[in-house]
Amino acid sequence: MRHFTIEEWADFARNVALPGDAGKMQEHLGEGCGTCAQTLAIMKTVATLGAREASYEPPANAVRMSKLLMTTPRPEAVKTRVSEIWPLVFDSFMQPAMAGVRVALTTSRQLLYRQGDCCIDIRLEQALGTNDMSLIGQVLDSGELGSGPNAIPVELLSGEKKIAGTATNSFGEFQFLFPVASDLQLRVGSPSETYVCINIPRLVPPGTEAL
Repeated sequence: MRHFTIEEWADFARNVALPGDAGKMQEHLGEGCGTCAQTLAIMKTVATLGAREASYEPPANAVRMSKLLMTTPRPEAVKTRVSEIWPLVFDSFMQPAMAGVRVALTTSRQLLYRQGDCCIDIRLEQALGTNDMSLIGQVLDSGELGSGPNAIPVELLSGEKKIAGTATNSFGEFQFLFPVASDLQLRVGSPSETYVCINIPRLVPPGTEAL
């Protein structure tokens, strides 16, 4: 009794065997060949697993944004090139005050940094009567509204000291709650390789007292 090769059974399991060969192989199985039946069962399992491969691929926009984040200069070059790499394109404190209002005290500040199609949107807040601040942010693609990379490390530092760490969710969002601190920096990405580093301005505008 002639047994068919594993390559032939792989084609049979994927329904790509030639019609003539497929007929002979089906007859062979009908004759009760246990060895070839076992080989076919293994090939069907492999074919099923292979068909699932595409479902494990991350979204194309997440891959593109992750590559953009990881191609920024290494840590030793970041401090001198922060403004060049991630320019601040929006600051709510730069908006003109309402007519008749001399000083507009606020407990929140909105900031937006951008590099190409990738943006980092930050909202910095301090609750009245407390010593706690919150930082809510999102890493997103300006060309794909509401989208962002998942599971990218994010660290919050005060000077050289790390005060909090987290990772982005499936929408590219992250959040920190921490005691009032100065000299804040945000690192997005892996410090062991390359990462984005941006300086976060003070919550209170120059010339006003802290709330």
